[in-house]
Amino acid sequence: MSVKPVFVSIVDDKMPNRVSLAQKIGQYEDFEVAFTAENGLDFLSKMKAAKTLPDVVLMDIDMPELDGIGAVSAGFQLYPGVHFVMLTVFDDDAKIFEAIKSGAVGYLLKDEKVEAIADSLRQVINYGGAPMSPRIARKALQMLSGAKVEIKQKEENVLTEREMEILQGLINGSDYKNIADQLFISPYTVRTHITNIYKKLHVSNKAQAISMANRKGWFK
Repeated sequence: MSVKPVFVSIVDDKMPNRVSLAQKIGQYEDFEVAFTAENGLDFLSKMKAAKTLPDVVLMDIDMPELDGIGAVSAGFQLYPGVHFVMLTVFDDDAKIFEAIKSGAVGYLLKDEKVEAIADSLRQVINYGGAPMSPRIARKALQMLSGAKVEIKQKEENVLTEREMEILQGLINGSDYKNIADQLFISPYTVRTHITNIYKKLHVSNKAQAISMANRKGWFK
């Protein structure tokens, strides 16, 4: 019994690249090239006319008329069953982020061997994988690590300087009037700041606010 091949489309503005990759991918029995396109607009036009939609699309980024990220963004909305894998020379953080945000499930560099590209396509179709070239995977991990640090910093800096001063006063056991006197503000203003502190920390009383501050080590 014959196995249904995986239909692949290749989008690249350079004809030699399209032809070469189509020939190489077509040598594998489990793949069949549905069509190639020279840019994002050409791709969307051919998708609209296609009798058989591709299972997976290898998409270049830098193309005229409509680039790969724009094409993936549009294609992801119009054809939710199609998988998009970027195949490009770009390895900068902004391109990686934009491609993933647009709906790409993988990001490969053009210097990958065709065997690696074919294996990546199989990962996508058979296992729901998200293939990345090793260099891209390292960058993605660095981006993720940087995002975690940024989130942590935002969490740690969630209170303003004045709110931190007031929270410090609560930890020291000062009442509203004492805190107001120390900071040369009114007790009403202190009360307003404390209400905001509770909201920002997602707590409902002084004991919980003090406990969170101690747990995070804000005043060590």
